[in-house]
Amino acid sequence: MTQLSRLIEEAADELGRLDAIAGHAPTAVAQALRLGAIAELGRLATDGTSPVPLHALAAADGDPLHDADLPATVLHWRDLIRSEERRVRSGAPLASQRFAIVAPALSTYTERPRLEAIWREVGTERPVLARALDAAAWSPDPALGEAVAALALCAGGRADHVRLLPFADVPADERQVALASWRAGDAAPWERLGLAAVARRARGVRQRIESLIGGLADETVRLDGLGRAAITARRALETLRVRFVTTMPALAESLECSRPAAADALDRLVAAGVVREVTGRARDRVYAWGAACTVAESATTV
Repeated sequence: MTQLSRLIEEAADELGRLDAIAGHAPTAVAQALRLGAIAELGRLATDGTSPVPLHALAAADGDPLHDADLPATVLHWRDLIRSEERRVRSGAPLASQRFAIVAPALSTYTERPRLEAIWREVGTERPVLARALDAAAWSPDPALGEAVAALALCAGGRADHVRLLPFADVPADERQVALASWRAGDAAPWERLGLAAVARRARGVRQRIESLIGGLADETVRLDGLGRAAITARRALETLRVRFVTTMPALAESLECSRPAAADALDRLVAAGVVREVTGRARDRVYAWGAACTVAESATTV
């Protein structure tokens, strides 16, 4: 077995383990990770220093009327990833022209034909991780490369959800040298860096999800002292573990209870430290499951 084959197997194994443990996690975790990836893409695609807070994306996800609070670039990433993920999971090929709405320069990018070929290379024998590495390497900028590589994984069946690949956390000097070698015909340095980063990111996220799953019982115990009020609070928490974000009216409708009862349950969950209010507003508030927020926030720093 070649070194590249071993690296691909290791990275694929870590992604597989992550998918397996995520399959046992509450469904809200997947949504939180997706929003965390979009937040990171927004940071990379704007000035590179001002992160888009996860709570702002969560608020917009739970209350679309306040989309205007997000930068236009972040909205583009969110809508692009949502639509492309739906398409590729239904068996459609990637529509690369959609990336023009995020990076207009891509329409005149000299290597666009090569990127087109990589994106559309679905169902071949060539390892999808290797194709993802190629897509990231030929991209005109790291942010776009990470989105394309993640979508290539999704389209190739390697991952069920768009997952941000961590090429941006490769040291800049090592990345520059590796990509120079890659473009000169020696793919080994870039493949080693990229596959190791994939494995490292997947391993770190998996460990955080495992920690979250292990703490679910303890989180529920915090509500034991609420007496009869704990019944509605627990039902509200279970809803958030599925949906990740909710509003008071949406929760009342879901639980088929009064709005005051839903508001009381959310206030108690916030006081218990298991739910976050993510808007900071006095009205039209949006609430998110705190544990899933923590996983998503830490996943971008693995």
